[in-house]
Amino acid sequence: MTISSLAKFIVGVNRMVVENVEIEYPEINPTLIVSVRPTKKDSCRCGICGKKCSGYDQGNGKRRWRSLDIGNSYRVYLESDSPRVWCREHGAVVQMVPWARHGSKHTRNFEDTAVWMSLHLSRKAIADYLRVSWDSVGPMVSRVEKETRSGENRFDGLIKIGIDETSYKKGHKYITVVINHETNSVIWAAKGFGKEVLESFFEELTPAQRKSIQLVSGDGAKWIKETVADYCPGATFCIDPFHVVSWCEEVLDTVRKQQWNKARQKVAAEKRGQTKQGRGRPKGGSAEKTAAQKEAEIMKSSKYPLLMNPEHLGESYQAKLQEVLLYDRRLATAYRLKEGLRAIFHLPAKDVRMALEKWRRCAWSSRIPEFVDLQRKIRRHMDAIIATVTHQISNARVEATNNKIKLTIRMAYGFRNIDNLIALIYLRCGGRVIYLPGRAPRMMI
Repeated sequence: MTISSLAKFIVGVNRMVVENVEIEYPEINPTLIVSVRPTKKDSCRCGICGKKCSGYDQGNGKRRWRSLDIGNSYRVYLESDSPRVWCREHGAVVQMVPWARHGSKHTRNFEDTAVWMSLHLSRKAIADYLRVSWDSVGPMVSRVEKETRSGENRFDGLIKIGIDETSYKKGHKYITVVINHETNSVIWAAKGFGKEVLESFFEELTPAQRKSIQLVSGDGAKWIKETVADYCPGATFCIDPFHVVSWCEEVLDTVRKQQWNKARQKVAAEKRGQTKQGRGRPKGGSAEKTAAQKEAEIMKSSKYPLLMNPEHLGESYQAKLQEVLLYDRRLATAYRLKEGLRAIFHLPAKDVRMALEKWRRCAWSSRIPEFVDLQRKIRRHMDAIIATVTHQISNARVEATNNKIKLTIRMAYGFRNIDNLIALIYLRCGGRVIYLPGRAPRMMI
């Protein structure tokens, strides 16, 4: 094997001509320098579009690109001239080199390795292992993601989509995420939330692509529903069952807090009316608990058994739940309304409208102000709830994607650049395939 073939084998690039191989600083910091140049076929091409162009000037002389280390001790660099060419579309740009992406100081194999590691490790660990600055990992992710999506259209064949927002940073910093229900992959993500942000997604779609969308799932936010109605009037909006039940759970928890505060106030009023006892235990043993004290003891620690699904409760919590329901009539009514709304999502589609109307009448006649307001909200979203049961669609996949996004943020210890985070979301949750250089395909990221 010749030195040229060995150098190509080490670097992992064949489309280049090796001119020289030397070692710098052999005693202090051993570095292997491979002097190369592009082949005649790959020379004089635009670094952005790759088209053949005429020469412009010699640029800034020689440049070096960092390659993967040898034996985790020897650094490897590719060294080559960097002349500029004149492209009709992009003007004067540095010519394309087959071993690196445009604007990068690292070879393709180096960046592919760093990006694959970023899907499994923190950026600090990647920077320590590859001996680079952790700030350089984010731009690598963006370049690789941009290359993998070239030539593909994520918006073709959209039929069922899910829309939701998730926080990525403290201080109410959100990103809006859109997934394809059929492929379970992220097709679009952008910084912020609201109608203006979501409109930018629909503006990227062609009229035919908007018309192909039949079902849209969301959490019931007004800005999602209005935007979908404006851009996809033929699509059916489905509200997520989890959020509908959570509305009822929030109302139930509000009623629980009201009853708990009333019980505490009764106990406090009794204590204010009693004469102050002396020090030590009262004579004749401890006094019997009053009705107010018994009520407060029953209301205490009732949040979990009231809000959890009854099939998930243990024996002790089931006993606590029965005690609360038997003692407090108002809470019992609120609990039955919560369970009744949850059961509607398990009914056949033809019975949902009648069941919702019956539930609304019960909520109205309960005379609990919070449930009276909730039944009005249910009336506004009734068509979306019926569509959800009819088509059996929810935002569960979107919520699972949000959890994966939060895991990505925690694993990287946060992101300063939101564009790098969105690029990593596309690589991790967008159905892209990322392989280690020189490895057989093993997994789908």
